[in-house]
Parts: sequence; structure tokens; C-alpha cells
Amino acid sequence: MNKKISQLMVLIMLAGLLLTGLTLTGCGAEQPPAAEPSSEAPVTSEAQISIPEVTIAVPSDASAAALTEAALPEGQMYSYLTGLPVSEEIGRLRPVGFQIDNEKLAMPQCGIAQAEVIYEVPIEANEVRLTAIFQDMTGLDRIGPLRSARSYHPGILAEFDGIFFHNGHSNLALPNLNDPRCDDIEAVDRDYSAKFTRSDHASGHNDFTSPEKTEERIAYRNFRREISDDFTYKFKFAQDEPNTLEWGRSAQKVETGYTQNHSYFVYNADDGLYYRWERGKEHRDGDLGDQLTAKNILILYYEYNLEWDKNTKNIHTVGTGRGAYVTNGKVVDITWEKQSYWDNTWYYYSGGDMDGKEISLNPGKTWVCMVLPKMTGDAKFE
Repeated sequence: MNKKISQLMVLIMLAGLLLTGLTLTGCGAEQPPAAEPSSEAPVTSEAQISIPEVTIAVPSDASAAALTEAALPEGQMYSYLTGLPVSEEIGRLRPVGFQIDNEKLAMPQCGIAQAEVIYEVPIEANEVRLTAIFQDMTGLDRIGPLRSARSYHPGILAEFDGIFFHNGHSNLALPNLNDPRCDDIEAVDRDYSAKFTRSDHASGHNDFTSPEKTEERIAYRNFRREISDDFTYKFKFAQDEPNTLEWGRSAQKVETGYTQNHSYFVYNADDGLYYRWERGKEHRDGDLGDQLTAKNILILYYEYNLEWDKNTKNIHTVGTGRGAYVTNGKVVDITWEKQSYWDNTWYYYSGGDMDGKEISLNPGKTWVCMVLPKMTGDAKFE
């Protein structure tokens, strides 16, 4: 009798456990709400297991650009001129720098709104000329008007592993133009003319070239077309987060101080760009129609002396000097350093907690103003 009671008790306990399990798996109050339907494919256990396999171990000294390179679509890379994504076909090209006329009769210039980097550099008297540096010339009809080179211009292009296109040169520029470290194209060189004239500009300021003529001349001279594998990139970009220069002074307007063209930049907070003005007007590209803009502005101060002709300037680009970095409506003091004529110029913060650290540019176009304080004074910031 006791044995039957024991068996009955066991059966009752098992039934109770079964009912408890059914209650827990039913729609009771403790049941979490059903998930909203999703259009995304479900994550399987196989996908979850594979996650550790794609974790990338990165050396501690890797650059920000290297850390984010894997996030780019296949076939793209970061441009070393702008820090922006470009196709590998474009990103591996050596840039070409064109010497651009900046006199009043040369306006409007054509094609230069597409340049990734532009240098504004004094020449004789109060004149300044532009060196417009392109990695991507796609879609351009013409570039110019073209003008001649001075002794310090080949050194600018060397800092980008670039090819230098100019329309004439001063005699003092010849030693650097003839140096084997300079790949240069003379607009009229030997038996080939890489330029043409257009009637919509004044005589003497109407020489242009095209991407097609430029590429033909590069091939004719058998110049290397891709950047060197051991080339040291000049610019460092803030890829992970914007460089806001929080400690900087206000720079809603930047006046370069050049007396020939009275150029200045005005900051637009809506898109974070500086818009350029010359001679009291918007500085616009004659073919593209766009006003010239820059994300970064580097103001570099230099000493100089006059050459034997008492007119041509010898700008002292080797050594160290002071300057300013402008971006996102702010300006901070910097120093520049260049070990030799063919070396890169490096830029460092000056003063404060960031003193001596290399500056990080924001991705985008950069405008470099070489300013001679003894002639025009320092640039002004408002």
C-alpha cells in the first residue's frame, strides 16, 4: 500500500513540473514582448562565430588613415592631397602643378576650382602667382592662363612628388628646373607645344593647356605617372574626428595682406568652407563657374632677399619659421620646418598644450599662402 502511494506521489510531482514548464513558455506576464518584424536578414549563429575572425590587429604606430582604410569600398583610397576618398586610379597618380597667372588681365582663371591644393606665392614687385596642384583633372576643358616659374616653385612640387608645368622661367630657376629631382614640362618644349591660346583673354594672358596635352607631354618625356612607393606624405589628416581647434582664435575672415590682388577668405559655417575673394569680387572659375573654396588655409611667413637684378625675390624656404593654421572658423599659431630645398615642409602647433605636435588638417582642399611680412605685414584674422 505504501509502495502505491509513493508511486502516486511521484506521478503528481512530475505532472506539476510539466505544468510549470508549460506556463513559463506560454504568454504569461513574465514573457518579454515579441520583437518588431525586421526587413534585415537574421543574424545566424555562423555569422556570430565569424566575428572574431575579421578583427584586425593594428600596430600601435599606425596612422589614422591606415586605421580607417579598411572601411572604404573596394577600389577606393584616401587622397594624400585632400584626405578624402578617391578611386585608387586617381589616388595613385602623381599630381601635376600648373603655374597660373594671377594678374587682373588674366581673370577669370579656368579649371583651378578643381585643384586639390593651391599655393599663392609672391614674385616680382607686389605680384603674386598661383601654383594649382591637381591629382584629378577629369572633365576639364582647359587650365590656365599659364605663366612662368621662379626658383622656389620646383621645390613646392617636389613636396608632393609632383610634375611641374610652367610657361617659361626665370634664369635663376634653371638650376632647380634642370635638377634630376624635378620632372617639369615647359609649355613650349623642344618640338612639342603643350599650350594653346584662347581669344576670350587678353593677349599675353591667354595661354592655356588641357589635361589631354598634359598627359601627352608626360608620356613623351617618359615621366613616372604614379607616386613613388617610398614617398613620404606631406599632409597629415584628421580622419577619425574633425579638428575643431577649440583653443584657437576667431577666424571668420582671413586677409592675406597681398597688395596686388587684395585676396581674402570668408568662412561659411553652413558648409565649413572658406570662400575666396579677390579685388573686391568673388574669386570664381571662368569655366566651372564655382567660387574658389578651401577647407584648410596655411599662412606661412618667410624672409627673402632680392637677387642681383634687384627685382627677383629669393624666398628663404629652407629652415624654420612661423605661420598660422586656419580651419572651421578658428586660427592657431604654427611653426614650419624644411631641412633642405627638396625636402618636405612640416607644420607644428606653436604654444599651449599642443606645442611641437604635428598639425592635422581636416579632409578637404588646402590653400597655402606664402607671405612676406617685411613687404606686406602679417595676415589678419577677424
